[in-house]
Formats: sequence, structure tokens, C-alpha cells
Amino acid sequence: MQGLAEQGWEPFSHHADSDIGVLISHGFTSGPGAVMHLAHRFAEAGLNVECPLLSGHGTRWQDMIDVKAEDWLRDLAEAGQRLKARSRLVFAVGLSLGGSLVLRLAQTDPEIRGVVVINHALVFNNPLIPLAGFLKHLVASQPAIAGDIKDPASRELAYDRTPIAGVAQIHRLSRQVRQDWDKLTQPLLVFKSREDHVLPRRNATLTIQKAASRDKELVWLENSYHVATLDHDKDVIAERCLAFFTRLSK
Repeated sequence: MQGLAEQGWEPFSHHADSDIGVLISHGFTSGPGAVMHLAHRFAEAGLNVECPLLSGHGTRWQDMIDVKAEDWLRDLAEAGQRLKARSRLVFAVGLSLGGSLVLRLAQTDPEIRGVVVINHALVFNNPLIPLAGFLKHLVASQPAIAGDIKDPASRELAYDRTPIAGVAQIHRLSRQVRQDWDKLTQPLLVFKSREDHVLPRRNATLTIQKAASRDKELVWLENSYHVATLDHDKDVIAERCLAFFTRLSK
């Protein structure tokens, strides 16, 4: 692991002469490289962009053991403040864990204009995940969950182990989001891969059903696995996001 010296871990910031700012969050054990195609597409479209590196990422998996969900939310809120300083409208986009984080951010920050989530994490197939807070004292890590990509030419830079303490934080975060559905009122765009080997489809259908948003849409991705932002449908996601931003900025 080369840490921040290896391309893919670095945060991304783009300043533009635009009223629109986009905050992007990467997923668990990964880094900004997993969502960099989106970041570049938004920058090329002339938008302000911030994509921070979440706490505990970009070094070694052991550095996530003491990180809390609140640390990740703070990372995004600080990046969001930088966007607000140069943008009239701020949108939030997140992949996997990042999707859950931007949902929580939107629940607590009504200034977020709209939210996009991609294969986000609120419910899980593994029945042991609710026990992660206890299991972390017995087992520090499990094999990596990253790299679920259909495109054989694409690779996700991520940790080679999954810290159980981090999984416990994702579960805490998911409970917070699910307890406050009534506070999620912003326009919502949900992308879900029909074939996702990490998180079940009901994350998408549950969110569409429960969110208080009046403006909400579910887009099924037909040719990607979990890390859809690096997969065959990455341009579909980018184009639908840009149309979403444009519509809501008018």
C-alpha cells in the first residue's frame, strides 16, 4: 500500500464559474479514485466539485478502527462548506457507504438541494452485521469486499482487508438514516445495479418507498456490479446526474 502517493487515494477539488456545486463521497475501504470518473465528468461540465478522502482511508485498514461515522460526516460537511462558499446550489452524490453518508447529511442539512445515491448501504444480507459492534472485539478484520466490478478492464483501489469496527459504524449510520426518513425531503435520484454482490436490491426500493421526498426516481443499472462508478454504466450515471442537477437548478 502506497497511501496517498498512489493515484486513487487523493481528494479532488475543482473550482468553476458555476452556481452549482457537487459533493461526492466514495465508499467503504476505497477512496476518491472509485468516483473519480464522476468527479471529472462534473468538472468537465463546468461545475464546482469536492470529493474528500474519508477519515481512516488511504493508509491502512487498521487506521479505521477508531474512526466513527461522525468523523466521515464531518469530512463531508467540511467539504460541503467549501462548496457553499462558491456555489449557490449544492448537490450530494455518494457510492455505497458514501450514499448512506450523503443521505444522512441531507437529513441534517436542508441546504443540500438534491441527493444522488449509487448502490448505497442501509440494509444488508449478512445477519452478522448488526453484531459487528461486538464481533470487532473478537475479529479485527475480514477479507476485502472491494472490487465488485463487471468490467474486467477496471480496478478499484481499496484496502485488502475489511475492518469490522468500520462495519459497525456503517450499521450505526444505517440505523440513523432509517430512523429519520421523514427528514429526507430533498429531490432524490437512486441508482441500483440489478446484480450487486455486496448489497441487496431492497436498499433502493426501501429508500424510494420510505423517503419523504416528493421528487424521487429509481434507475436500475443493467450492466454493472456494486462499484458502478467504475463499471460499464458509469457514463449512464454521469449523464443522469448532470440532467438531475440541471433540472433542479432552473
